[in-house]
Amino acid sequence: VNRKLLPDVSINANTWIRIWSMSKLVTISLAMDLIEENTISLKDPVSNYIPEFKDLKVAVNSDRISLARLQSKDNPCPFNLVDADSVLKIKNLFDHTAGFYYALTGFGCIDSLFANVDAPNQKDGDELIKSLAQLPLIQHPGEIYRYGMNTTVLGLLLERATGQSLNDLVLNRITNLHNINGLRYTLPENVNLIPGFTGRDGDLRKVRDGELDLYGENVPDYHPETNLFLGGEGMLATAKGYINFMRLLFFSSSIKSKEFLSEESIKEMTSKPKGEQNDDGYNTGYAFYLTSETHSYEKNILRVGGYEKTGCWVDRKNQLIGTLFTQANETADKIGLGSKMQNDFKQELYRQLSNYE
Repeated sequence: VNRKLLPDVSINANTWIRIWSMSKLVTISLAMDLIEENTISLKDPVSNYIPEFKDLKVAVNSDRISLARLQSKDNPCPFNLVDADSVLKIKNLFDHTAGFYYALTGFGCIDSLFANVDAPNQKDGDELIKSLAQLPLIQHPGEIYRYGMNTTVLGLLLERATGQSLNDLVLNRITNLHNINGLRYTLPENVNLIPGFTGRDGDLRKVRDGELDLYGENVPDYHPETNLFLGGEGMLATAKGYINFMRLLFFSSSIKSKEFLSEESIKEMTSKPKGEQNDDGYNTGYAFYLTSETHSYEKNILRVGGYEKTGCWVDRKNQLIGTLFTQANETADKIGLGSKMQNDFKQELYRQLSNYE
C-alpha cells in the first residue's frame, strides 16, 4: 500500500476492488452456461431477444467506410448512416465484432452521443437498451474487431433470454451455488471503495471527476438498490473471490465444487484462435488473452484485465492462479502500475518451478 496516498487503508485478499472489464469473463461464462442448456446459441440474432436492435444503423464517413476502420486523424465528423450489411448475432457480442463502443473512439461526434446516454445512470437494463437503440454501430456486424460495450449488451441479452437480472444469474449460477464470496455488482454494507488514482501526469494522484471516461462523465456507483447491472464493466471483486471464480472454471475440485462449465466449453473459451496476436497475446474471443511470449513465465498463460489495471492470470499446467489489483487506470509509462513487479514475480516463480521439473 502506498502510505503517502492511503495512510489509513488496509488492503488484503478480501478488499473490495472495482474490476471493470474482468466482469466480462463472468458474463461470458454465464452465457456459455446458458448455451449448454440450449437457452441461447452463438448463431442467434441479437434481435430475437432485443427487438429494439433489429434495425440499428452503422456510422460511416463520406466514403462509406465504417468508423471502426478509421483513425482519429481521419475525422469522419459529421458521419453518415447506412443500413447494416449483416445480421448482428450473439457471437459478435462475444468477440467484439458487434459494433458497440465506449466514449473513447477519438471521434467527438460519436463519443458525445454515447456519453449523453450516461449508461451508468440508466434505471435498468430495459432503459439502457432504449437509449442504445438510438445510437448507430461503428461497424457492420462481423466486419472487424473493435473493443467496446459489447459484453454489456450480452448481459442485457441474457436478462431478456432468462427473465432474470444479471445479478440474479450470477447469484443463482455462480456465487451462491458454488459458495463463492467476493464477486458481486453492488457494494456490501459498511464497505468503502478505494479511490481511483492516475499517473497520467507523471506522479500518482487521485482521479478527478470525469477522468475515468469510459462512458463519458460518470461511472457506476454500485448502489445496493440498483437495478442496472453492467456485464462488461460493472462488477466488484476481492482478490480471493476472483481467484475462487477462476478455480471454479479450471480447478473446481480444489474448492470442492461441482463442475460449472463442461470441458468442451472451457476448451472453446481458451483455445488459440486464428489470426494475429497483439501485445496481450491471442484474443480467444471469450474475454481471455492467451499469451504467446517466448519467456517460460509467460508461455500459454491465460489473462484477463480491467480498466484500473486489475489483472488475473491462470497457468493450467502448473495449476496456478495469480491476481494483481490496482486502482490506477493510467500511468506515465502507459504500461500499468505493478506490471514490472508482476513480471519479476512470475520470472522468479517459474525459475523455482523449473528446478523441480
